[in-house]
Amino acid sequence: MLVHADDFGISLEQSKDILTCSAACGGVGALNSTSALVTAPAFEKTAAFARPFVDAGCIHMGLHLNLVEGPALSSPDAAALLVGDDGQFQMSFAKMLAVSAGPLHDTFVREVRSEARAQIRTFLQAFPDMQGRLRVDSHQHTHLIPAVFDGLLAAVADEGCTLEYLRVPAEPLAPYMKVQAVRQQVTAVNVVKNALLNALWRMDAAKYSQALPKPALFFGLALSGRMQHAAHPAFLEEIQAQAVREGREVELLFHPGGVSNASECLAPQAAGFREFYLSPNRAAERQALQRMCSS
Repeated sequence: MLVHADDFGISLEQSKDILTCSAACGGVGALNSTSALVTAPAFEKTAAFARPFVDAGCIHMGLHLNLVEGPALSSPDAAALLVGDDGQFQMSFAKMLAVSAGPLHDTFVREVRSEARAQIRTFLQAFPDMQGRLRVDSHQHTHLIPAVFDGLLAAVADEGCTLEYLRVPAEPLAPYMKVQAVRQQVTAVNVVKNALLNALWRMDAAKYSQALPKPALFFGLALSGRMQHAAHPAFLEEIQAQAVREGREVELLFHPGGVSNASECLAPQAAGFREFYLSPNRAAERQALQRMCSS
């Protein structure tokens, strides 16, 4: 089972908190994978902290492609759709979806491709061995938007990378429904997000490389932001049983990396992101991970 934490790299303290969930990295818990926000000002420092664990094979490290929060690597002149005059990302998931379906589709794909290339290059500067085994997911799962999917795959090829793992957040809901204590925590808004991402994946699936392993069974959306409830033993047994039946790996996504004050956020002025990182659920997810045994 791939037990994963997004958002590594926001700050050194936040990144250390994430790795406290990994027994293999000197902490306590089941965490065996994480992905980094290379656009974070603290990325270089946090990458240096993580590198010994990554090099020793203690934990998987991937690129957490970011197109929605905080400063971009592209300039506003080079990416006028993605990036505002202040150099910050300016498009929400919904706005990307709308633009990608309209007359600016080709321009949008070019901007995503360019920004993704810049983020891949920054990631490889810190983890050069990853060029031949790149792992990728994205902030808010934007890479399932077909235009973003196309731009990302083109960027990976441009940079001469070989993908080892690409997250496919097309999540089955049935396992959540089978465990009452977990089912009660699933919100209607997350069910809608689940349906949207599954629909987008049906549009992208034909472009998923046959050279890659069968997509992992993904879990982390129906309880997004409150994944401590997914550590329920009956739920874990249910998803592992489904994985065995389908001959697939499982990816279980957590967000255990909170911040102590809003100034640490990539976009402190963005209320949704700020509240997410400051939520007590970050500590609750961290504690749940630390109670889990590695699989």
